Amino acid sequence: MRPDTPQQPLPLSSRSGPHETQNGSDRAWLLWETMAGIYANRWVTKNGVAPSTIWGQTISKFSDDQLAYAARRCMERCSVGNHWPPDLAEFTAIVGECMANPFGLSADDVMTEYRRWRNESWRFDGADSFDWRHPVLFQICPELRRAGVERKLGHNELAALAGRLLTKWAKQVEMGFSIPPVRKANALENRPPGDAQVADTDGRYQRKGMEMIEKIRSVIKRDCS
Repeated sequence: MRPDTPQQPLPLSSRSGPHETQNGSDRAWLLWETMAGIYANRWVTKNGVAPSTIWGQTISKFSDDQLAYAARRCMERCSVGNHWPPDLAEFTAIVGECMANPFGLSADDVMTEYRRWRNESWRFDGADSFDWRHPVLFQICPELRRAGVERKLGHNELAALAGRLLTKWAKQVEMGFSIPPVRKANALENRPPGDAQVADTDGRYQRKGMEMIEKIRSVIKRDCS
């Protein structure tokens, strides 16, 4: 799709920011090729075989992370049956979803990461060992889990809470605070015994509890067979 040597470099605004010259043109072509890969000839039919001047000027003002976010959102739109590509106004609105906060994340992104953590957490020692996409998610997702369990929140309520927590952390950053890095908690080797350990010094109650669990399991197994 992209010619090896373009006849004319794509003219970009002098106010485009950090991607002003041929780098901006390269990024516009890269986006064009990415979108053609997603939408095939539907992208060309709607937006042309090459980036227009206004497309180039707009793309040059977006960061690589913002463009990557927009590409992911377009893939998500396709996955739910919306196969028609966005025009410039729609594309700008898609990018705007991740420009509302300094993290480049939306509430949908938080919920996606929350589900990934819930599904894959068994592979890790704890939340501090999980490979979070962004450090702020380490602050948000465990809070979502606690609130979901304690308040018995449904999906829509969790999604609304995710948006509020994301906004809260964005405001913290705007005020000059930083997101705490994900750090593995230090084990307390000499921590005092808990109430259960004090009450069950010889492990007798723990053994009784395990016996009761085994009885319950056997009853359930018998009833299901």
